[in-house]
Formats: sequence, structure tokens, C-alpha cells
Amino acid sequence: MKARIRFRSPVRTSLTLALIACAFSGFMALSAPAADEKPAIDPHADELLKRMGDYLGEAKFFSVSAEVWQDAQLSSGQRVQAGRTVELQVRRPDRLRATVHSTRRNRELIYDGNSLTLFNRVQNFYGTVHTSGPLDQAMDVASEQFGIDMPLEDFIRSDPHKDLLQKVTSGSDIGPVTVLGVPCEHLAFTQNNIDWQVWIEDGPTPVPRKFVITYKDEPNSPQFTAIFSHWDFITKLPDFVFKFEPPPGASKLKVQEIKAENESRKSKTEEK
Repeated sequence: MKARIRFRSPVRTSLTLALIACAFSGFMALSAPAADEKPAIDPHADELLKRMGDYLGEAKFFSVSAEVWQDAQLSSGQRVQAGRTVELQVRRPDRLRATVHSTRRNRELIYDGNSLTLFNRVQNFYGTVHTSGPLDQAMDVASEQFGIDMPLEDFIRSDPHKDLLQKVTSGSDIGPVTVLGVPCEHLAFTQNNIDWQVWIEDGPTPVPRKFVITYKDEPNSPQFTAIFSHWDFITKLPDFVFKFEPPPGASKLKVQEIKAENESRKSKTEEK
């Protein structure tokens, strides 16, 4: 038997092509939103954060005060806020003095480019680690050797923009708002375990005026809040600012002892 060759009519051919075209256009329509989706990090929010990061990272020196509030839970179950004041004096590339004041804690971290000292003013003891290098390295040493979290270290590092965005999955520009009367732009970012927000001053001095972290992986999602004030990029910071002189009667402890005490205090705080 001879094979029969079928010729399609022009009408059927046109109809078939039309159906294919419809199906293809439908597929494109379903795919279109993916192409039109907004990026995970709003470009404007990223631009504002980078502007802030560049301004801080390129500053040769600065001083700033911050009032810090952190949620805590008492053994009774009541939630309260614990407050403290942080004073930062930074001179790049390798000078830092960070002072933390509260009703129960008064300590300083001093880096002079050759050694890093943690001083507990309440109990009048200190420990010193010999190290050198830029501030980023010194803060890592402080965390590792003394077992402490550097206060507001994200804003001290050489590239705050890069450091802050390391684990961010999304970010947006919430819009303009004022912080203690200062016009700012409110940005919000998300990570796996935390959400954080930063309010950046409008105008020629794009410094952070407020910073909030929400710990999503902890019960009741406690928050950390810092309000910045007295930014100073004019007053120079000579070497003596970063020189540690033990006060009379101060005891020098081994770094390992100080680390053990700090980690023990952290553990007790978490248990509360």
C-alpha cells in the first residue's frame, strides 16, 4: 500500500498556528511577572545605605554617642528594657576607644595600634592583648580573645555597607521620617534570623541616627535599639586619647580569665 500524503488545509494550518501562538503567549504571560519582579533589595535603599557606609568608612576620624536599649526578660517572666550609653572615638586606620556606661557596667575597650585593652572600671581590672593591624582585625581579636560583642561595630568597620549586607535577603526604603527632629530616610532589611532597620540622616551628612535589630529566632522577638547623637567629624583625636594608663590599684588579669567571666555573664543573661 502506498503511503498517503495528507495536505493540511490553509484554514486548519492557520488555526493550529493561532493555537500555538496563544499557548506561547500564555506561557510568556505567566513568565512575565518573574521578569518584572522587584529586586530583593530596593536599589534606592541600597544606594542610601552605601552612601552612609562610604561616608563613615572614608572618614579619617569621628566621635559619636549612642543611647542603647535592649529588651530583657526577668526570671518572673516580665519583660523590661535595659539601657546603657556608648561613646565611640575612632581614628582610622588603627585607633579606637569605646566606652560603655550603665548602672551596673562601666567598661572601656582601647586600641592604640599595638595593643588592645579591655578595662572594667567598676571592678578595677584590665587585660591586654598585643595585636596590630586595622580596626576590622582588632574588633575580631576583641571578640575572640575577650569574649565580647563590640558595641555598634558595623558602623566602625572599614566598609559598613558591605558588612551590614552580608546576610541580607531583602531590603526596602520605608520613606522619610524624623528622629529627634532630624530629617532621615527609614530603611528596613531582613535576614534569616533577624530584621533590622536604620534611619539615615538626610543631607550632606548621611550618618545613622537610629538603629533597631529584631531577633526573630528568640522568644517574643526582643529588640535592640540605638539612638545616635553628637556626631563629630571635626575635632581631631590625638594619640593620647587611645593610650591606656591603669588607674591606681587596678589589677591586671589574664585574658583567659576575663573571657571566661564575660561568657559566664552572657550565659546568665540568656537564662534570665
